[in-house]
Amino acid sequence: MRQELGHVTKEGEYFHQLDVELIEKMRRRADVEERRLHMAEASQINDPNILETLEKLGYNPTTVSLLHFVPLVQVAWAGGSVRHAERDRVLAIAYLHGVNENTPTYQQLVAWLDQPPPEEFFRGTLRAIRAHLGSLRQNERTATQDAIMHCCTDVASAAGWHLGRIGAAKRKLLEEIQKELEPESQVAASAGVQS
Repeated sequence: MRQELGHVTKEGEYFHQLDVELIEKMRRRADVEERRLHMAEASQINDPNILETLEKLGYNPTTVSLLHFVPLVQVAWAGGSVRHAERDRVLAIAYLHGVNENTPTYQQLVAWLDQPPPEEFFRGTLRAIRAHLGSLRQNERTATQDAIMHCCTDVASAAGWHLGRIGAAKRKLLEEIQKELEPESQVAASAGVQS
């Protein structure tokens, strides 16, 4: 009888542990879904694959609103360091788009201007932006892409505005960003033409 009770107790502990693990798994899944919902609200991106990609890159509900500013940061770092004029231009553009000082979002943008994110962060962000642009109507996509490129060019020219030129590294990066933001169909078509 004691052996049977011991067996029942161990069996009960086993099933209790399974219940605890299942509840924890469900809680983690609910946390992920809630975080992605907040990211979707902040970014206006509803595609779960894009949101998952952004999360893997390190974005969260606070920083995902900076998505379209990352190419500007990348351009600012193109010469190996961020000059004061470039930094000021990125922050001014961000301010005009609602990124206010003394907020976590602003602090993250400043951190990216102080220390460059990894190259994979920039590449992954551009791919996510392109995927998001692909989900927009043609006129919205074109307007958003043009706005990003205009701001990137503005940052690229910030340090040399008085000379009316953009350095070679920044010019090359602007071309790469432009190409990366083109819709998949346009990239495929231009690849077919080059073959």
